[in-house]
Amino acid sequence: MPTYKLYYFNGRGRMEPARILFQLAGVPYEDIRIEREDWPKHKEEMPWGQMPVMEVDGKKIAQSNAIYQYLAKQFGYNGKSDLEAAEIQELLGSIDDIFSHLRPAFYAKEEEEKKKLMASISAEHVAPYLDRLEKRLAANGTGYFVGKDLTIADITFMEVLTMLKEKVAPGLVEKHAKLNEFVDRIKAQPKIKEWIEKRPKTEF
Repeated sequence: MPTYKLYYFNGRGRMEPARILFQLAGVPYEDIRIEREDWPKHKEEMPWGQMPVMEVDGKKIAQSNAIYQYLAKQFGYNGKSDLEAAEIQELLGSIDDIFSHLRPAFYAKEEEEKKKLMASISAEHVAPYLDRLEKRLAANGTGYFVGKDLTIADITFMEVLTMLKEKVAPGLVEKHAKLNEFVDRIKAQPKIKEWIEKRPKTEF
């Protein structure tokens, strides 16, 4: 069995779907959490100078979607066909798109500016995205975003929608009943529920 290490900040963020995949698969790994004040000392150790990073038998791989796809394929959460795998990548790409819109608000220095930007971006981009996402979930008709079984797309959307509810755009996700039910149902799956209850409590 390969030896796995995950490198990320001490938070859920972009590494959490990978941690959940390990939980579901029952595969051991080393969860290396780097505090922000220590990050400058480690930056040049990482491909492209950023995290998250996964190390497999000494080989480091960056970019969250590359990490998710590799682990999902290894552990059986990347769809049942090449077409389903492509759908999963499409959906994960849509997350990158929406967060590219949100980035200016994340990096705003003044709190008032941050609030104004977040309100504007939420109305112009996040709300329409959630509408489309809910329609996509309903159209699949299985309770999952792709196919008939849990995939990395569902795991990632569970985390993203939770973050939107908690930190980014409170009130927006709550207006979408199907998305809320989806999040609650995925969180209630026994192995995922077990991880949520035991994982470190962090700020993000």
